[in-house]
Amino acid sequence: MTDDSAHNADHQAMTDHWWWRPGWRVGTRFYAWHITQDDQPEVHDLAQRYRTALSTIETLDPIPDEWLHMTMQGVGHVEDINIAALDFVTLRVADRLRALAPITTSYQRADITSEAVVLTPDDPEAFVGVRRAIRAGITDALGECPESEDGFRAHVSVAYGNADADAAPIREALDRAEPAAPSTATYTKVSLIRMHRDQRMYEWDVIREVPLGG
Repeated sequence: MTDDSAHNADHQAMTDHWWWRPGWRVGTRFYAWHITQDDQPEVHDLAQRYRTALSTIETLDPIPDEWLHMTMQGVGHVEDINIAALDFVTLRVADRLRALAPITTSYQRADITSEAVVLTPDDPEAFVGVRRAIRAGITDALGECPESEDGFRAHVSVAYGNADADAAPIREALDRAEPAAPSTATYTKVSLIRMHRDQRMYEWDVIREVPLGG
């Protein structure tokens, strides 16, 4: 089992994740740093295990393998950032991430937040360090970093809530599906993406990839 200290208590109820955040609408495009899961087969297998267990719960939208990710840090709306500034952000973030090492972590238990079912890594503080480095790089380039540093919780979402719902049957389904052994992932890069949520799913193009470490 993974270390329970890495997990927060489940929420007792879920709500719709797809409310429009300020400045967002159909057609919005946004730059952000994510850790994508495209090269993590064990994460894909674990996510599929839980998606199958949750398949009869209509208040959840499962996330396909190609859109699994760990959100790290927003940069800004596409119309507000020119390519030269984006290149400078990438350069400064790369400088900061060069001092960090790749991260090997594991996932096992799925947790329930107010808006999603998530996989929490067994060492979330390692990802806090990556996010701080990204924020420092953005500040180096732009003079400030958007979004608060507080409230970050390292996770990979498996399904988003699409309506108000009692979490109890979701927890029961997840417990029945929990594997006996954890799944392992090694992260060697962070991706700058251009994302949207026009189809009730976070979808993106990768703009840049920056390695962790040299």
